[in-house]
Amino acid sequence: REELQGEVHPRTQQARRTFTSMIDSKLSKQTGQSSTTEVSSADVAQYLEENKEFEDADMGLRKPDTMGAMGSPKTKNSPEYIRWGKVSLYCAELLNKWAASSNEYSKDIMVRAAEHSVNAVEVFSNQMAEDQEFATKYCSGLYWMGLNFATLCRLGGGGKWTTQQAYDIANSSLSDCERLRQTSPDESRAEVIFAQGVLSFCKAEAVIAGYLRSTKMDKEQLVERKFMQALQLFEQANQLWTAVYGEKHLETVKAITMIGTLLHRLQGAQAGMEWFRKELKIREELQGEVHPRTQQARRTFTSMIDSKLSKQTGQSSTTEVSSADVAQYLEENKEFEDADMGLRKPDTMGAMGSPKTKNSPEYIRWGKVSLYCAELLNKWAASSNEYSKDIMVRAAEHSVNAVEVFSNQMAEDQEFATKYCSGLYWMGLNFATLCRLGGGGKWTTQQAYDIANSSLSDCERLRQTSPDESRAEVIFAQGVLSFCKAEAVIAGYLRSTKMDKEQLVERKFMQALQLFEQANQLWTAVYGEKHLETVKAITMIGTLLHRLQGAQAGMEWFRKELKIREELQG
Repeated sequence: REELQGEVHPRTQQARRTFTSMIDSKLSKQTGQSSTTEVSSADVAQYLEENKEFEDADMGLRKPDTMGAMGSPKTKNSPEYIRWGKVSLYCAELLNKWAASSNEYSKDIMVRAAEHSVNAVEVFSNQMAEDQEFATKYCSGLYWMGLNFATLCRLGGGGKWTTQQAYDIANSSLSDCERLRQTSPDESRAEVIFAQGVLSFCKAEAVIAGYLRSTKMDKEQLVERKFMQALQLFEQANQLWTAVYGEKHLETVKAITMIGTLLHRLQGAQAGMEWFRKELKIREELQGEVHPRTQQARRTFTSMIDSKLSKQTGQSSTTEVSSADVAQYLEENKEFEDADMGLRKPDTMGAMGSPKTKNSPEYIRWGKVSLYCAELLNKWAASSNEYSKDIMVRAAEHSVNAVEVFSNQMAEDQEFATKYCSGLYWMGLNFATLCRLGGGGKWTTQQAYDIANSSLSDCERLRQTSPDESRAEVIFAQGVLSFCKAEAVIAGYLRSTKMDKEQLVERKFMQALQLFEQANQLWTAVYGEKHLETVKAITMIGTLLHRLQGAQAGMEWFRKELKIREELQG
């Protein structure tokens, strides 16, 4: 209605009343705060901003019955005037965060954010001498004024402000804020330093876009100088915030984001990669995978992965199996986490749901990507200190998808028959590990064991006439399954019905040891001892001898494993 009928149309106002009354109701129910209190709209803003419901909060803050036209009350220093300042301050922050959570900052939103910050600073500059609370709010107003006008400068100005005016206002506001916070705690000083970094960054961007001109030096020199200045400020803010909050904090991660951005601009994609990876991990942990800022961080990071792939392999990221190629390339370089992040990128993988049309190119591509994911996630989990159940559930799901696809294709093409066999192998390994972890997702421990056992039996049957190295692979996986069953019995995830628990565990460990020794003999005959396939069997032989006969029995095998891995993997 706002778009089609305008904000003053009676039906638009009615729609706004309905919607904002629901916001107030939601606020009162979830916070126990009545919506009739003195600063209700500000409370709505604060509550919804904390819950990242930016658009709802913005609509609520513009509700006509409480906000009017957001014009300055005629009587200064009145309760209405103070309330107007408080709401303006919340709006200045809220709209900045809403714009930041979008793919691109919106000039319309930032103009309004700038206007609100001007209003807030006007109110509290008149009040700061009377009350420490108002002095603090004045400082906050200057901070948001600096950030909002810096962004407006980057966007080429807007509303009644030119680019240069926006820059000058931001610079003046942050200088005042820095002066007032000289003796403040480190976290408050870091906030101003961060904002000054944003301003330097935004000025460089405005120069690049042609919104500002360089009069004292070459354009390229000015841009590099401003980027370097911004980087130093962000690093300084990061040090202060990390010392106060630690790395996993929403203040610190802002600096991490910008350090990655600046290193990318100044030194190239590889220089920023580690910082973007760090940002994404922190945001996933603190804000969840569906939060707008997390999704934005994922888009940034995965676009860099694609760029890295295309540069180093000469493969365009727009080719048919791009995500699978990313997985394969990064998996070969043991960059498991990067590959997993890339494979989950929303723009190329969607929801990873099965395409509706079976046997279509999209269906085959889905199968190939699923197969790579099944292998990739297993190796990522194996490279961690402990297998992660979340990763293994996803690995199991991918292996099921791959087997589904290639079971329908194997009669038509030898390549697909080979991929079907590989799918069964990874299905066996992934579900064996899930059995060891006590099941997960929609599978119980027993179901995970049964699926693994069935998959490996089918794989063994299909590989009866295969070369020794392929048969050794299945034998190794069967050893893993016996080992995992024993571990599941020890942990109480599976019960022994036909013999004592200790007898079953020993029997399964012995069975596993024999299978690993058999795999080791085959791989050694084909590859020699110093090979990454052979060393997997060596690792597990050491582990089983340790379990069955004590530490001394496994010592020689662990020593052998270490020497081989040092030589082959560094």
